[in-house]
Amino acid sequence: MPRYASPDQPLPPEPARAVKVFGANPIRAAIVRLLATNPEPMTTGEIEKALGGASHRTIFNHVRELEADGIVTSDARDDRNGQRVRYAADREAIRRELREYYRYLLGEPLTGDDAS
Repeated sequence: MPRYASPDQPLPPEPARAVKVFGANPIRAAIVRLLATNPEPMTTGEIEKALGGASHRTIFNHVRELEADGIVTSDARDDRNGQRVRYAADREAIRRELREYYRYLLGEPLTGDDAS
C-alpha cells in the first residue's frame, strides 16, 4: 500500500475509514475538504499552514493536479510567474465526480453509458 503524508489533524473515524477503504490520498482529501469549506480562496502556503503534515511541494503538486482535473479553480493567468495564486474548490465538479464514482462502485449506469 502506498505511503502518503497525512494532515496534522487526523480525519474523523468515518471519513478516515472511507479514505482507507477506497485507497484515497488523505492529504488530497484534506485539501479538497479545506477548500470546499473555506469561504475564501487560499494560496498553497495557506493550505500548507492549515493542514500541516506535508511539504509545500506536496501540497502544490496536489493542488495543481486537482486544478488540472477541474476540481479546483484558480485566479491565475496563463503566465503564473511570480503570481500569488489563490485556489478554490468547484463544489459542483466535486459532486459530479463523486456521483460517477458512486455509480461505478455500485454497478449503476454511468453518465456516458447509452441509456437506449
